[in-house]
Amino acid sequence: MTETGIFDTHAHYHDRRFSSEESGVPAVDELLSSLFADNICGITGIGTDVETSLEAIALAERYPHMYAAVGMYPGSCPIPFDAGKTQELIAEFGRMLSHPKVVAIGEIGLDFHYDDVPRDIQQLWFDRQMQLAGETGMPVVIHDREAHGAVMDTLCRYPGVKGILHSFSGSAEMAEQLVKMGWYISVSGVVTFKNARRLLEAVERVPLDFLLVETDCPYLTPHPHRGKTNHSGYLPYTVSRIAEIKGVSYEEVCRATRENARRVFRIME
Repeated sequence: MTETGIFDTHAHYHDRRFSSEESGVPAVDELLSSLFADNICGITGIGTDVETSLEAIALAERYPHMYAAVGMYPGSCPIPFDAGKTQELIAEFGRMLSHPKVVAIGEIGLDFHYDDVPRDIQQLWFDRQMQLAGETGMPVVIHDREAHGAVMDTLCRYPGVKGILHSFSGSAEMAEQLVKMGWYISVSGVVTFKNARRLLEAVERVPLDFLLVETDCPYLTPHPHRGKTNHSGYLPYTVSRIAEIKGVSYEEVCRATRENARRVFRIME
């Protein structure tokens, strides 16, 4: 990884939107090549099930500064819950962790907004994957949507597991507690939205040494490009807003979040 530029800690470049003519962005390989040639120094592609985790790995294999996380997103958990099948899939994720470009388990967690998957099934999968992290020592990438209490309860049950709260949406008090527990807070383009008061308060209170930046692309495109397909080239808007909130330079936010990404993902190059 280079010593300049921005590290996008959470992206979904395997998403079908990046192969659609209606997306308004170049084909994924052309786009990624241009991003790495510009100001993006690293990207972690995030899986949401077995198939997309393998796709994230395949993309990471093609680019020196691209990495992958593998896991079962709460909305992707199989219904009904089958203990035997679940164990098979957990074992498959476990095998993926031996790949040199896989740097985390994720995204995993709870989503009580859509409730497409029963909450008890989401929780069972969350626990299984936290256990896998505990067994392997891998960091995790947590999805938490309208499930703050249940997510915090789960994290407290696995004190040896650490990682990232992706696209953080909790309170400033929650963020402070997470930092005390050793967790990183990742900030998406939502920080540029006019109605992002709670996130702004959290960013104000979290030390720069525990902040990360992400796109969650193709989603959460920052202002002034909301409505377009998101990609890592829009990260300067997120970085600039964080710099404004923290009262530091743009370059300082790039440096700190880049070093934090390297630390949490254990990237030594």
